[in-house]
Amino acid sequence: MVKKASDFDDFLVATILADIFDPSGSDDFDFVSRKIVNGLDDFGMIKSNDFDNKEDLAA
Repeated sequence: MVKKASDFDDFLVATILADIFDPSGSDDFDFVSRKIVNGLDDFGMIKSNDFDNKEDLAA
């Protein structure tokens, strides 16, 4: 049986990541999400995909 993460689980993970990668406490969601993604990428936890043209991107 596959257990789906609850909304609280998603909120908790996002809050913890925001505290780790943006300790300033910013309320700007775009800024905080960019800091989280950049931090995860810097630590090799996600792989960034750089595309040369927009045709490579999924629709």
